[in-house]
Amino acid sequence: MGNRMKRRFVALLLAVTDLIILYGGYVLAFLIIFGQDIPERNWDAFVLLAPWLGLAALIIFNFFDLYANSNRRSYDNFLYSILLSIGLLLIVMVAVSFWIRGFALPRSVILLGSFIVTIMMVLIRSFIWYVQLKLNGKKRVLIVASTMEHGKRMSEKVFEHVKGWFEIRAVVTADKKELIAEHIPHIDVVLITPELTGEQKAEIMSYSSQYMKEVLLVPELYELFLMGAEAQQIDDMLVFSVMPPSLSSGELFIKRLLDIVISVIILIITSPIMLLLLILIPLTSKGSPIYSQVRIGKNGKPYMIYKFRTMVHNAEQHTGPVLAADKDPRITRIGRLIRPLRLDELPQLFNVLKGDMSLVGPRPERPHFMKQYQKEHPDYLYRIAVKPGITGLAQVKAKYSTTAEEKLRYDLMYIRNYTLLLDIKLLFQTLIVVLRGVQAKGVKRQEKAHRIFPKIIQESDQYLSKHNHISH
Repeated sequence: MGNRMKRRFVALLLAVTDLIILYGGYVLAFLIIFGQDIPERNWDAFVLLAPWLGLAALIIFNFFDLYANSNRRSYDNFLYSILLSIGLLLIVMVAVSFWIRGFALPRSVILLGSFIVTIMMVLIRSFIWYVQLKLNGKKRVLIVASTMEHGKRMSEKVFEHVKGWFEIRAVVTADKKELIAEHIPHIDVVLITPELTGEQKAEIMSYSSQYMKEVLLVPELYELFLMGAEAQQIDDMLVFSVMPPSLSSGELFIKRLLDIVISVIILIITSPIMLLLLILIPLTSKGSPIYSQVRIGKNGKPYMIYKFRTMVHNAEQHTGPVLAADKDPRITRIGRLIRPLRLDELPQLFNVLKGDMSLVGPRPERPHFMKQYQKEHPDYLYRIAVKPGITGLAQVKAKYSTTAEEKLRYDLMYIRNYTLLLDIKLLFQTLIVVLRGVQAKGVKRQEKAHRIFPKIIQESDQYLSKHNHISH
């Protein structure tokens, strides 16, 4: 069975398991509340709702990536996804019970059933995650980098984000070919940093394939354009047709319709919060509650973006344009509360209604930083092929302190793979980011790799020495 078929089979088993938990939880709630004498009217309402409940659950669970490959996924992210998906399902059911007159499914059953389903899903899915970690975790990793400094940075990412799944055995620079060849037979995964030349990558991949080792490769920006490229033939020559990243007229229409409908709904729901912030911000710090700033929109057109002010008045008067830092003294008390929850972004819903922005898309940059990033990364201009967004793939997958180049990779992936479902999925997954607040932190210097890096080098030398001794 191929890897793709295996993943689909596992996803199907998980979906069946979730449906059993879902229906079993609500049936158990009926038995706890009513015993054997379940009112026929209430039971019929549940039977009538059951197919739609199951369908809604599978859709919501899928949007939160509960059927994606959970290998190398942190447990806290996994747990947040479960809790948020069930919470959202509960909100939908309670809303239906309020809005539909004569809806005979008791709210006591809805609440108790949701509680039972939450406990059962957390326990069973956590057990499955733990089994997968034991079976597929602790992969021995060789990091191949252009310099040891790049190796340090990659080590930090591995330690922070795939802890338990990966165990770094060695970090080697690409010029040490013999040392790489010695390590590869004794590891499971080769992780190649993006700075290596195409020739170096090809050589490492070729050698790794001889030993059937997995290779993790950070793509070059131009390689992202090959995603979904059409294979064509010119005489006896194979070529790929690569079109500039853009959205079709049909996709643009659907995206605009989605922007308007969802923005209006969010504005109605959050209007009390926005009104409260309009009052509190000027009371706690000098200046207007709304902050406007020039950003670069689609096709390079500048526009004014709106945000709730989270910094002191005239914060950049003496410093000029600078990114917010971790524990930045310019951030106000209210700002420290609302920035992690992204509440300062709420006024941008009016930018969406005006047509300057979309709900989902690459984050808009200021002209100063746009020029700076363009000099460093010429492909940065492709980001403005679509409207900027309040949230996006880079905001869901990356962090505030992630480099511009890494965010650009996510932005290009979004443009190349745009679908309506992807937009909806990213809106759901933004909830995880908002509630956790980790991506909203300012730029912070990562120091952990510098502390642990010497230990990695020492242990890798000992590990290699041990295996060479055994082989001889």
